[in-house]
Amino acid sequence: MKTLIKNGLALLWDEAGWRYEKADVLIDGNRIARVAPSIGAEDASVIDAAGKLVMPGLINAHTHAYMTIHRNYADDLAFFDWLDKVQQVEDGMTEEDVYWTTMLAIVEMLKTGTTCFVDMTIKSAKELSGPRSAAAGAVRDAGFRAVISRGLAGVSDSDESIMKYGQAVREMELFAGESRLQFIHGPHAPYSCMADYLQKLTRSCREHGIGQTIHLSESQAEMEGVAKEHGTTPIQYVDSLGVFDVPVIAAHCVHATDEDIRIMAEKHVSVAINPKSNMKLGNGFAPVQKFLDAGVNVCMGTDGCGSNNCLNMFQEMNAAALVYKGAERQAQCVGASDVLKMATVNGAKAIGREGELGVIREGAIADLILLDLNVPQFIPANNIISGLVYSSTGGEVDTVLVDGKVLMENRRLTTIDEKEVYEACRKIAERLQMARAESI
Repeated sequence: MKTLIKNGLALLWDEAGWRYEKADVLIDGNRIARVAPSIGAEDASVIDAAGKLVMPGLINAHTHAYMTIHRNYADDLAFFDWLDKVQQVEDGMTEEDVYWTTMLAIVEMLKTGTTCFVDMTIKSAKELSGPRSAAAGAVRDAGFRAVISRGLAGVSDSDESIMKYGQAVREMELFAGESRLQFIHGPHAPYSCMADYLQKLTRSCREHGIGQTIHLSESQAEMEGVAKEHGTTPIQYVDSLGVFDVPVIAAHCVHATDEDIRIMAEKHVSVAINPKSNMKLGNGFAPVQKFLDAGVNVCMGTDGCGSNNCLNMFQEMNAAALVYKGAERQAQCVGASDVLKMATVNGAKAIGREGELGVIREGAIADLILLDLNVPQFIPANNIISGLVYSSTGGEVDTVLVDGKVLMENRRLTTIDEKEVYEACRKIAERLQMARAESI
């Protein structure tokens, strides 16, 4: 099947940087076959992109999709108080709950231009024959793209840790044939995973040929706790255990030291910054310009709705381009072009899909979004790259393609029944609230 996107303005990336120009984009199957000023293809279905920007779909490099259930719930709390409160809700969630709350996340991400996310979830799918197979099942059913990790904590030989690890590995095997799903391990953090468990998961990564994602140096309390117990920083501690000997996406890294940054650059660790979550939880501002100067691959995530309240990557780009300038008191740092690259090109590199995702070029996978430029925030169109970062709300997203298939057209979803998702999530919230009330 061929699809031709005609008459649009295409956002293109190469080593010289970003540019936008009038171009048609021909898709054959799930790949971009050609990008040119004018393309004719009589055998292709046509999407008229007149007045629209055609750009790569955004990649959310760190989130907890199921946490849509926590939206506007545990706000204005200190970090560990917040963590305790959301944990109480998560303890009551089922595999089917995770399916629906992840589906709600996918609806929000589709409507705001994200086409792929890196997830740390709390349940693993037990079987494919069941109707609601946790986060991976939601991704499969929606036609979306994701990198799934099961959040893991504990010691390697505890019954619970062994069970959760086994479930995560079985889920990888269940969905092995799904081209839009990748799996990695998800050790939660150095304060919630014992050394032997971190080493076991790293060995498993090598065995299965996968990477892992982990929260690192997110809060001052974490820094002090690891320093007291291990005499070093969280980043240096996990490096001493060999965690960085496989591909790693390190989330947050708010309190990374100069030595931490040197290690991450040397070990090719990708850092997923989460500026809105870090601000909301009072954790501070990551040294992003130092990461960039050191050559660290910086990507971007929203974190979950419990600590951000939304999954809108355009809002996250805007925050990133503003707050680090304020933190550094330097208007030239972390520019719009850098931020846009974090949300696309660098995100693809972090998940091992560099050149395939996050770009528009021949041979790349057709994960694309079309934005309506005929809106006040883009008029006049003096600099569209700046507009995407400083002006866009995400509401300009009109059409979304994932793997060459249209998942949203004219802001109408084609694979998801929104009303069904909303009703399911409302019922889950009601049940979990009742369970909390009964436990008091």
